[in-house]
Amino acid sequence: MKIAELISGKDDHEEITIEGVLIRVSVLKKLLKEGYVNLNLYTQNKTFHVWGERCTACFTEEALREMA
Repeated sequence: MKIAELISGKDDHEEITIEGVLIRVSVLKKLLKEGYVNLNLYTQNKTFHVWGERCTACFTEEALREMA
């Protein structure tokens, strides 16, 4: 999924649901600013894989919540 498409038209205080997992828009905007473009959720362990042209990372649901 493209992060920019997920957050398009949304305010920082809003949350979006990805396969039953809530993520704050402000966190996704922060990831986008850091160079991450894509997001994939591994539903088995609720781990998010994010990547861009020059970066890649994995975050747990809890780790993303702490970024807010």
